[in-house]
Amino acid sequence: MELDSEPHVLLTNDDGIDAPGIRALADALSTVGTVTVVAPDRNRSAVGRSLSYGRTRSSTGDELSIDLSDSAFTVPVPHTDHELGYAVDGTPCDCTIVGINALESTPDIVVSGCNSGANLGAYVFSRSGTVSAAMEAAFLETPAIAMSMDTLGYDKELEPADFERAGEIAAALVGGAPGTGLFDRLDYLNVNVPRPDREPNGFAVTRPTRVYEMDATHEDGGFQLTNRLWQQMANRDIPDPEDTDRHALLEDQVSISPLRVPFEVENTSPVRNVLEDLL
Repeated sequence: MELDSEPHVLLTNDDGIDAPGIRALADALSTVGTVTVVAPDRNRSAVGRSLSYGRTRSSTGDELSIDLSDSAFTVPVPHTDHELGYAVDGTPCDCTIVGINALESTPDIVVSGCNSGANLGAYVFSRSGTVSAAMEAAFLETPAIAMSMDTLGYDKELEPADFERAGEIAAALVGGAPGTGLFDRLDYLNVNVPRPDREPNGFAVTRPTRVYEMDATHEDGGFQLTNRLWQQMANRDIPDPEDTDRHALLEDQVSISPLRVPFEVENTSPVRNVLEDLL
């Protein structure tokens, strides 16, 4: 990302356009670039990389089946004007696609967040709307940053001021990236900031932890899911290696994971050999 002028930033999130985290980032990023906000009109957390594509409806509002006519491959994504930008009736990935392709000025970089709650671990990337919006940008060959802030155990109601540290970090990354070649080496960054009431302890370049544990039980005729990792994190007792994102955050460091979009296959020969034996 090499620019002759200040960067044009597309800002989105999954908490909704009225969330305090996106307000804080809009203010901070406006000090280093031109900011266009395209964000969901309501909370769309944990929708992953889902799209509104295929959301065709009849005049009565009933779902229509997909056919092979031209209209089947185009779907309206309603929006309303908002003081920050565009409030979209859609998902975070919808917002990224719209912001990159449908606006008059193409963004130089996409920032997603700042999410209320950390997004840590490899397992979360396909689940988090915040990270998915950045990943969508990467697939569309646009550099991106996903910003999240730990809020576990933070009981006060969040305000834009609570995201000040996240805003400063986002502005430093966006404002300083042009000319460094940073995004020649990666597709997107996943950044996690400690709680606002924790003393900062620098930053760490991390990898997403692969430690994952979800539990399910059948009790009293119903199923229940329990996230053991969040239980452990609340107790600040996580079995993650020192170079991982969750370990860094529990050390009150800003975790920065440099990532490439997934599903790249480097060596298919071993798989081919096995399949040839099977098939």
